[in-house]
Amino acid sequence: MNSSTVLILTYHFYPSNEIGARRVTALAQYLASHGARVVVVSAFDGKQAPSCHEVLPGIIAVPVEAPGSPLLDAVVRLKRRVWRRRNVVPDDRAAASSQSAAPGPLLRWAGKMRDLYFRVLYFPDGFKKWTWRAYKAAVHAGRVYEAKVIIASAPPHGALLAGAHAARKLAIPFVADFRDPWSDYLAGAHAERRIELRLLRALERWVVQRVAAVTTTTEVVATLLQARYRSLRARVHVVRNGYDGNPAPSLASTGHRLAILFAGELYVGRDPFPLLSALEWLLARTDVDAARIEVTFMGRVQAYSGQPLDAWLQGKRCAAVVRILPQQSAQAVAEAVSRSTVLLNLAQQQPLAVPAKTYEQLASGREILLICEDDCETARVVSGMRGVTQVDPSKVRALTDVLLDLYTRHVVEGNLKAPAAEQVARYSRTAANKLFHEVLTLVAPLRLPECARGTQGPTAAGDID
Repeated sequence: MNSSTVLILTYHFYPSNEIGARRVTALAQYLASHGARVVVVSAFDGKQAPSCHEVLPGIIAVPVEAPGSPLLDAVVRLKRRVWRRRNVVPDDRAAASSQSAAPGPLLRWAGKMRDLYFRVLYFPDGFKKWTWRAYKAAVHAGRVYEAKVIIASAPPHGALLAGAHAARKLAIPFVADFRDPWSDYLAGAHAERRIELRLLRALERWVVQRVAAVTTTTEVVATLLQARYRSLRARVHVVRNGYDGNPAPSLASTGHRLAILFAGELYVGRDPFPLLSALEWLLARTDVDAARIEVTFMGRVQAYSGQPLDAWLQGKRCAAVVRILPQQSAQAVAEAVSRSTVLLNLAQQQPLAVPAKTYEQLASGREILLICEDDCETARVVSGMRGVTQVDPSKVRALTDVLLDLYTRHVVEGNLKAPAAEQVARYSRTAANKLFHEVLTLVAPLRLPECARGTQGPTAAGDID
């Protein structure tokens, strides 16, 4: 058997379109291309991947199907049907209803009980059955292929539990990859979730105490883990996400346009309204030509925090320059990026994470407008980079000044400043995979060609990145 077999346990993997699948898939391809046998235990996006066959060159698939929940699925379908019916109520009736029908004590109590039920049902996540099946599949595959190390990547964080159990059963090193924080996302939770936090801390502690190494995508999470598990500080490493391929060339000219694009989802924290308010201010200036400005929101962007964007735009100047589009194909998104001059990154209220799109945008050949708090990690990642303008959403004057500066350079002068290739090279997927390999060679006897190794060792939390 090949002495360099790496077993990867992850729910998301190619051909999944989930953003989390990219990191693990790229790592598997990197290891396989440098001589390792890679065996992946995954759901493979529900596709019927043949067991023990290659899902990608050099990567053997061990599919574990996600079990269904007929009763829960029926409840979800019923809830969606009810909400669709509610949403056809005319706007005036809906407004009157929302103003006059505040929930009473019984409804509030019922809501709390419903939330409690689903928190218990989904503890520690909604993939418990898959986690158990994945553990058994990993143990079997590890024995068949004589795996030398297990990498478990999360979320869902049940994969870490499965990986830790399987590694103990196989008596091989275990690497836990925290793509997102686990217990720390509940830090500062309300009283009703403190018990849940303690339970998650206990599970996290059980996993971390069994690792040969932990990898995280951000320094802030690595620092939190190191502070919590002081005896394991040396085992915690930062391996950031990265962009795929090579940096795109910068636009030679903007065509005297300011075309801002946001492609993604407006979930909690990604608040578009500070930008839209600043845009309204910009369009009120007499020296600004609105015909040369275009702002596009593409994806799950119809509303933020219950406020529909189109309703907010009604009667405002910026309604004429803002487009709101539903989710598009990957090709349509790529074409929209090619037409844009500025890519918008909304990263507010995300102190523990750096949006994966941050790295893709750095390599896009376009200028970037990043809206996030000054003290968050995303701001630190791009600090000092040419072509990236970061603004704290609480600084209204700074945001309006930035928009005016973008208009002046893109529309009046016709040029833009994209990040330089040499600045963003350290955030390539290849650089991240080299760091990953350095971590693996610290904990497992992998025999890969010397060329697979990076010239830089793993980045520990606290190092300058």
